[in-house]
Amino acid sequence: MMIDEQASYYESVFAAHMAGFVRYKRAQGLSYADVPRTLRALSRFIASTGNTDVAMSQELVDQWCRRRPNERASNQHKRVAYTNQFLNYLAAQDFPVAFPQPPKRRGNRDSFTPYVFTRRELDQLFAAFDRLEAKTPSVMPVVLPVLIRLLYGCGLRVSEALNLTRGDVDLNNCYLTVRHAKFDQDRLVPLSSSLAGIMRHYDATAPRLFTADRDTRFFTHLDGRAVTSDNVYRWFRKTLWAAGISHGGRGHGPRVHDLRHTFAVYSLQGLANQGADVYWALPVLATYLGHASVAATGQYVRLIPDIFPEVTAAVSAIASSVIPGGDSE
Repeated sequence: MMIDEQASYYESVFAAHMAGFVRYKRAQGLSYADVPRTLRALSRFIASTGNTDVAMSQELVDQWCRRRPNERASNQHKRVAYTNQFLNYLAAQDFPVAFPQPPKRRGNRDSFTPYVFTRRELDQLFAAFDRLEAKTPSVMPVVLPVLIRLLYGCGLRVSEALNLTRGDVDLNNCYLTVRHAKFDQDRLVPLSSSLAGIMRHYDATAPRLFTADRDTRFFTHLDGRAVTSDNVYRWFRKTLWAAGISHGGRGHGPRVHDLRHTFAVYSLQGLANQGADVYWALPVLATYLGHASVAATGQYVRLIPDIFPEVTAAVSAIASSVIPGGDSE
């Protein structure tokens, strides 16, 4: 048992509950590396107030969650979010607790609209990456046409694709092993036969200065250094313009991550067109993408009502049977 899973790591009347909370979350497969430190600070704060009841008053919660001098808004947001998780854990056990109001963050994340590439734009983008040239010797014109197709074809996060080792890529059986992704989850991701063929060609022809073993990154520079996300972002922005796709500026699309959004939207559209039950399709897509919940996948496909009304119609048909008379007005 790790030290932060023991009551002795914490103080105050909540010590045993905090330890139990961390063990409970890790049993669900979450790493929870930062949360125990926040809980330990919270336990010290509670102990300093002299509180001896397993209860959190509104006054106590507000005092703890108040922004500190020189504290970044993002750090305060994390502290409040972690506190909220623990308070929900206590509330589920019927302990009397009050909840904080999350601090407002700069900007409104919910107002951001992901960019979904059209089929024509995808063709333009792939063609532009196939035409890439470098002024100095670089492996990027060889790596990027394969990497961009992989991001769209499998809906991977950029970090997931760049962290793939040769041992994670099984081109004979056409699947990838994505390790230690978000929430420290591993998953298997199937490859289409066409994408596997593209990756085989890259694997056989990519220039290397050494014989790679199973632990070597699949995408590397000529000297064996790993390709970084910064490398990909810089080349992606330049190639967008070459493809005739305008960029809305920082904070607007299209972004590299929007290839993952595009994959999610087109995948759900394809399932709906095949007559798949949407209740079944969303959890399958969530698992494939490595999401912790179906709600997270819903953020990726929220553009569907405007782009694919037939998918919305399929969802509405299900909803009307679940809630009788829901479409009577």
